[in-house]
Amino acid sequence: MKTYICAAAFGLAGLCAPLQAQPSNSSLSNIAVPNAAASSVAVQSHVAALKQKAEIVSGDAATRIFGGREAQEGQWPAQVSLHTKAQLNNTTEGLYQSQFCGGTLIARQWVLTAAHCVVGQDGRPSAPDSVAVRTSSVDLAKGDIRTVARVIVHEKYDPVVIDNDIALLQLSEPVTSASGPVGAIPVLGQDAPLPSGPAVVVGWGMMEEEKFPASLMETDIDIVSNATCNAGMAEQTKRDFGSFLIGMGQSNRIPQDKLEEAYAILTNNLGSALTDNMICAGVPSGEKTSCSGDSGGPLMVRQNDGSWLQVGIVSWGREPLGSNQRCGHADLYSVYTRVSRYYNWIARNLGG
Repeated sequence: MKTYICAAAFGLAGLCAPLQAQPSNSSLSNIAVPNAAASSVAVQSHVAALKQKAEIVSGDAATRIFGGREAQEGQWPAQVSLHTKAQLNNTTEGLYQSQFCGGTLIARQWVLTAAHCVVGQDGRPSAPDSVAVRTSSVDLAKGDIRTVARVIVHEKYDPVVIDNDIALLQLSEPVTSASGPVGAIPVLGQDAPLPSGPAVVVGWGMMEEEKFPASLMETDIDIVSNATCNAGMAEQTKRDFGSFLIGMGQSNRIPQDKLEEAYAILTNNLGSALTDNMICAGVPSGEKTSCSGDSGGPLMVRQNDGSWLQVGIVSWGREPLGSNQRCGHADLYSVYTRVSRYYNWIARNLGG
């Protein structure tokens, strides 16, 4: 029987990678050692597989990113879509099927996205000629396709914890003209505090009923404390541990007192799911959130002058063990890369 570890990133949600087989003995680490590279399965193939089974939704029928609304043309000129170049063609279906992540223009020649969007099964960054960037429209069938010259993944990206989940794409040429609205968005400064108030997340990711939109979706959510986020995830983890232990205990006739002992050890030693490099956002009911295919897109807040500021990057989320619903679970908020921790890293790579 194969044992699996399930990746938690939205781009990877519901996808499991096999654990490395080791000689069996009493040490857990020698029975099932997670393969870090394998757990970061290419998002391109994962989202493509989801889209092959999904219905394309456009126009008024596209009512939610997960509890949201369709974005208007020109509303988010910095938003771009990432496409698998091998699947890309000029047909509507090809443009739709090849899209796997989002990103934002932060300068004329630079796109900000999530590391897990552009790291393959071998743990290496995607080849620049394997990825294309589409700008200038909320509609996946419109806009301009731009080639990529360089893929820069944060050197401390951790695909197991999904920490330092940030990457930059350098376009082959600076954006000087476009067929539609295009612009850059500022990012929160180094270690600056998060602005208070509501936030917005946008993307072409999975909606309810496992449908994918052809047009960009947006939804209003709230930034919550990491403590709130960790508490919700801890409670779900406890329920998952309990379900797993009961099931395994019954099928293997493990005494109930031993199961209780194991449960206590596990739940009393839970660490924080989030690091200081992460932000949590959503609503308590889970009805408004980002989902598979939204990875790499922006979490934004409105500034006093009415302009938008990017404070996060869609990174990962968690779903209950055995759930048939990929996203939208109560008290399981979406997790975003905290860009203020990386302002200096971004500046160094952009050259100032």
